[in-house]
Amino acid sequence: MSDAVRTLAAVGDVLRSADLLREQVGPGDVVVQGVALDSRACRPGDLFLAWEGLRFDAHDFVAAAAEAGAVAAIVERRVDVDLPQLVVHNGRRAAALASSAVMGDPGNEMFTVAVTGTNGKSSTAMLIRHLLSPDLPTGMIGTFGLFDEEGFRPGTEGLTTPDPVQLAGWMRDLSDRGVRAVVMEASSHALDQNRLDGIEFDVGVFTNLSQDHLDYHETMEAYRTAKVRLVDLVSGDGDIVVNAGDPAWDGLNDDARTVRLYADADRVSNCGPVHLLASFIGPAETGSGSRAGTTFGLVVDGDVENMTIVRTPYRGRFNVENTLAAIATALIAGVPLNRIVERLADAPVIPGRLEQVFDGFDVLIDFAHTPGALEATLSALRPTVPGKLIVVVGAGGDRDTTKRAAMGEVAGRLSDVVVLTSDNPRTEDPEAIIDDVAEGLSGKDFYRITDRRDAIRKALTLAESLEDTVLLAGKGHETYQVLGTEKVPFDEREVAREVARDLWWFEGSA
Repeated sequence: MSDAVRTLAAVGDVLRSADLLREQVGPGDVVVQGVALDSRACRPGDLFLAWEGLRFDAHDFVAAAAEAGAVAAIVERRVDVDLPQLVVHNGRRAAALASSAVMGDPGNEMFTVAVTGTNGKSSTAMLIRHLLSPDLPTGMIGTFGLFDEEGFRPGTEGLTTPDPVQLAGWMRDLSDRGVRAVVMEASSHALDQNRLDGIEFDVGVFTNLSQDHLDYHETMEAYRTAKVRLVDLVSGDGDIVVNAGDPAWDGLNDDARTVRLYADADRVSNCGPVHLLASFIGPAETGSGSRAGTTFGLVVDGDVENMTIVRTPYRGRFNVENTLAAIATALIAGVPLNRIVERLADAPVIPGRLEQVFDGFDVLIDFAHTPGALEATLSALRPTVPGKLIVVVGAGGDRDTTKRAAMGEVAGRLSDVVVLTSDNPRTEDPEAIIDDVAEGLSGKDFYRITDRRDAIRKALTLAESLEDTVLLAGKGHETYQVLGTEKVPFDEREVAREVARDLWWFEGSA
């Protein structure tokens, strides 16, 4: 941490070089020992970071931060407090750059990867970590929390992408522990809010783009623009890994740094040369028990004669796309292809991503909570289900309302039985949310059971044959429901096991 910025003047130099600094108020020789976003968490020696947010204006708390021991502040406008201040154009971006600088820019000490897209971020990030770890001790930051070189660190679950102070602190800690690579999820909110601007990434990965978060971004164009900001955060000699099979990323393919990838050989004629191509995609039995997987032929740089057979424990073409992104990243990191293929055969279960609850009977949990994700998941399952495909689905409250009917349409079109229920209703009326989803079913019969536990019981009861499959969509890895403003414990794995004990097919759990 010898390169850590330790004076206010040095922080000002960092911000000036980024064209952010407007004015320095007060002495610059103040020693900075840390950074803080919350005045209540300020410690003596901290640099307080303030900007005008969507709900709060942190300038109102500069005085409280000073009382708590802050030695200076970064602000978007001068505050009448006896405290040295750096006045900047963009407080959010300045906060990310300052946080990283004060921590010694730990991202420069590691191989850094950011994964963005609507769906597949967590799965791709976890798979990249699995492929890199034997050669490079690898950390991960994302929806599941913080993973260091030893594994998951309890109590770190939260935002997909943490705030810049938390992020810089975690990066510093990972580097100090000997971690040599970090892969993280980059949410559209985080990219739009400049949380990642303190890191220059070696690889930026783009998985796919479909409707989500329009309650925040308002339009798909603004949503895409936020995602594409990741390009600017990748170093000039870094790489951009793009799922070129998704037309949403058209234009990114022209970047000189791009590694383009496909999941479907039939689309090559429309898109030109590719670096990684998956061909002959089909189901396979891998791992133990009834865990189904996928086999495909991997062609690298058009060398069809040396096609490599890849086996993974994941179902569906969308997971082939995630796997290709992970393979591309591992190759960039210098992992030989033969080692990558060996490791893919033993890839870990991704929590809440087509996760199988029982041995011998298909009850699957998936985080699909957007129309695109639900369509990809049900499309992957549909050809493999000889009996009925039963889906339990809802939609989150206080979020994008325009995707609800689309989710209902997908559920009705691709499943045999639909059970509409609650997801995380938050402060909305669960019945009103179900009404919105039901609009997309266009007259198709469905069951309406607001209580999610009862809905799961109904779905499992409707399974009359070992050829039937039940998909519990929307909650995935989450072990809670948000009712009002309270998080109530709710682990679908445990709920499914509990309600299944009296059913004819129950013989235990996976």
